[in-house]
Amino acid sequence: MKTAIIYDSVYGNTGKIAEEIARVIGEEAKLIHISQAHKEDIENAELVVLGTPTHGGRASEAVQAFMKELPSDIWSSKKVAVFSTGMPANSVNFFLRFVIKIIGYASTPTLSVIVKQGGVAAGAPADFMVKDKQGPLLEGEIEKAGKWAESLK
Repeated sequence: MKTAIIYDSVYGNTGKIAEEIARVIGEEAKLIHISQAHKEDIENAELVVLGTPTHGGRASEAVQAFMKELPSDIWSSKKVAVFSTGMPANSVNFFLRFVIKIIGYASTPTLSVIVKQGGVAAGAPADFMVKDKQGPLLEGEIEKAGKWAESLK
């Protein structure tokens, strides 16, 4: 299945997850950093996987800006999966723990926006954990990403 994996990565952690997803999906996967993404990447794909770091329960500014620039009907009937990276709730201060409890990580609200615009969820949103703001990914997260990618095929 022709797949566009569009991601933003500030410290490289979300990029590592995106690379593993591309590896598992195989030769039909196109890995695209958000700074190089265009609406045609979405239009030409059968499946779009969108990855973002979580910033205050939301997608990164770059992902939000990209999504705002897209035509409103771009997601119509398009299969979409969303993943995010973030810190575990038990490793952050009280305020961020509250945000995580109420909002969650960026994957869920981002997928909700896309589904409201006509996208079809290809799977449940996925969240991959990092040790602290700059990473690294927690042990086992790359393997978890590979299993999640398998479920999207």
